[in-house]
Amino acid sequence: MSDSAERGQGPRATTRAINGPGGEPRAHAAGPDEGVTPGPGRDGVGDVGFHDFQALASASADMNTVATAEGRYVYVSSASKRLFGWDPSEVQGHRGDEFLHPDDLPSQHAAATSASSGDTFTTTHRFRCADGSYRWAEATSRRVEAWGSEFVVSTVREITARQKADEQVQRLALTDPLTGLANRTVLMDRLRQALRRQARGKGVLAVMFLDLDRFKVINDSLGHHVGDAVLQAVAERLHRFMRGSDTLARLGGDEFVIVAEDVSDEGAALELGNRISQAGREPFRVGEEDFVCTISVGVATTADAQHSPEGLLQEADLALYRAKDRGRDRTEVFDEELRTTAIGRLSTERMLRRAINEGRLRVHYQPIIDLGTGGVVSAEALVRVYDPELGMLEPDSFLEVAEETGLLVAVDESVLADAVRQATAWHARFGDTDFSGVGINITSRHLADVQFARDVVDVLDAAALPRDQMHVEVTERVLIEASNSAMTALRALRGAGVLVGLDDFGTGFSSLAYLRQFPLDFVKIDRSFIHGLTLARGEDAIVAAIINLSHALGLVVVAEGVETQGQLDSLRSLGCDRAQGFLFARPGEAAVVGELILERAVAGGLNPIGS
Repeated sequence: MSDSAERGQGPRATTRAINGPGGEPRAHAAGPDEGVTPGPGRDGVGDVGFHDFQALASASADMNTVATAEGRYVYVSSASKRLFGWDPSEVQGHRGDEFLHPDDLPSQHAAATSASSGDTFTTTHRFRCADGSYRWAEATSRRVEAWGSEFVVSTVREITARQKADEQVQRLALTDPLTGLANRTVLMDRLRQALRRQARGKGVLAVMFLDLDRFKVINDSLGHHVGDAVLQAVAERLHRFMRGSDTLARLGGDEFVIVAEDVSDEGAALELGNRISQAGREPFRVGEEDFVCTISVGVATTADAQHSPEGLLQEADLALYRAKDRGRDRTEVFDEELRTTAIGRLSTERMLRRAINEGRLRVHYQPIIDLGTGGVVSAEALVRVYDPELGMLEPDSFLEVAEETGLLVAVDESVLADAVRQATAWHARFGDTDFSGVGINITSRHLADVQFARDVVDVLDAAALPRDQMHVEVTERVLIEASNSAMTALRALRGAGVLVGLDDFGTGFSSLAYLRQFPLDFVKIDRSFIHGLTLARGEDAIVAAIINLSHALGLVVVAEGVETQGQLDSLRSLGCDRAQGFLFARPGEAAVVGELILERAVAGGLNPIGS
């Protein structure tokens, strides 16, 4: 060892001079709180000295600082110029608080004061730049003891771009990306807060559930870009009716919700709903085109701070359903009648869930008769629920609730599985007769599913059932409300060999032109026309027109709800092909229908009706 090293003049002594007695970075020789740049110290680590280490620290992409325990900067690296526009000399000697955004001071102080000596803590704040603007910064700091004093050593990173990206992610998580309105998460939070404030007893809290009437027609026929533009225009128009304390949200699709606090009473809420409905009658301008898309509104109000937010939203939704049922383009208010309905729906939902879980869904079949031969040519599958107390329940008592609650998926799966199984058995048994398979009803939910057609075909192929032994029936209303997607699904099914029919023709939107527009194999005339065949002369003419046009288009015609011999005679004279109804058989279990198929089938032909 050299003499100089023994006297403390070698490399180790120089390191201690730079770092200070405790091994921590020395701020400067004159004392840490004087606000001047640290002195050069002593060089001597080979050719590397204090200035070299300072140059390396200054080359960091981040700003490095040393501050006193009171927060006054005693050292600031040169990165402060590049990141925030400050020369280090302009920052040193000043307190850090002077450069922070006022709104960030409380969180910064809380983090700094809670940290003990030796602890590392990280804060995020806005740092004031030399030009007066602010940039987001993230400071990783540590309290250290040196030369009998306490310092805060920090590395400050500029994170404005990252912060903006985080804010954008948060904004997307809380807003509807198309309209910029609040989404369901924000809506429910605001609704909960509004209910808590309702305890003050000022007026009532109103929730308005809005839905655009027949929006799917615009969306599917003119394209999603037009539909999106209409939704944006609706959002802008709804802002006319908003106060600063109100919340406007889009739940998805064409559904909007308004939460309005401190409304004077239910009548004022109804008046607001009516004004919104009226505003929907004004055309929406999209490009060079004008579109009219009326608005239905459901209103629910409460003065009870204990009311559940989910319940209030559901009440507004039920009122909206009534507005739709009563002709659309109107406002309805939730009342005791709807409350009774809601309780009934809840009871039905519980019953249906138990039935599904306990395997009490049943599929009955109603035969369809060929009016020329009298033979059973097909059968329609109809779902039932067996209730131990109420007996066998028909679809009218539970299907609407099943669709609203999402239980229809399980119901449909059960019906399809049973129908395929039964059609396969009947095909094996009656394959040498004119019996041509089983029909099932499909909904807009099916047609909106791009995978539905493929799934049906896969099920048929797995059962080795010829595809033409399965018939699907869809109503006019479903076709109109899901036009483009419906056409795609129906064409896919028909292209695969599945027969497609229009059910309940003559109800809803009724137009003979639909028989030409949609890909069909058969049409079923609604029972309301059949009932009037022998009662009103005009009914005969309507039924004759449907039959003649259908035949001209190559479609088979089935009459529904045939109950009397007179109706049957009229249908045969008008040239109707097939019929179903209580005159022939009520829907029943597969075994009973199988016996009827056998009874009407004889060697060499089928027994005609009445023989």
